Amino acid sequence: MEIFSYIASFISTILGLCEPFGKKMKTILMFNFAGNFLVGLSYLLVSGYSGAAICSVACVQVAVNYFYDIKNKKLPKTLIAIYAIAFLAVNLVTFKAWYDVLSLIAAMLFVLSVAQNEAKYYRILYFLNSAVWILYDFLAEAYGNLFTHIVLVIATFIAIIIRDRKKSFNR
Repeated sequence: MEIFSYIASFISTILGLCEPFGKKMKTILMFNFAGNFLVGLSYLLVSGYSGAAICSVACVQVAVNYFYDIKNKKLPKTLIAIYAIAFLAVNLVTFKAWYDVLSLIAAMLFVLSVAQNEAKYYRILYFLNSAVWILYDFLAEAYGNLFTHIVLVIATFIAIIIRDRKKSFNR
């Protein structure tokens, strides 16, 4: 099953290279949904149940946020609170090692990142999210996802420089 975990992680990595460069949140959310699905599958295949559960909840959150975004509606703050509570509940149910708290921290950063209206704020929070996942992946021995998250941190950092820093110099 480990080989399938690596395959899912590899495909997620390819999608993750595209995601942070999206100009609009709709595009980012589509890539994010697919990436979370594959990363969750990868965690599941190596018995990383906490990570898999967090990614499953993330898929639901991203799908809901996508529908709000295509209707040009702002996310209600109560919905954001529900997401945070859902991630906390999932983490408490799947908690088995001390480092599972990192998946909760990453989940809270994720809640904040995909709740953004502007892609530049998403990218900053997503960078932090991926950095926390790197530590979790290492400790959980989820090496396929470790590679994915390292690539995502680098790609997101480059996207911040290209997309966001460039705009602040033009003002």
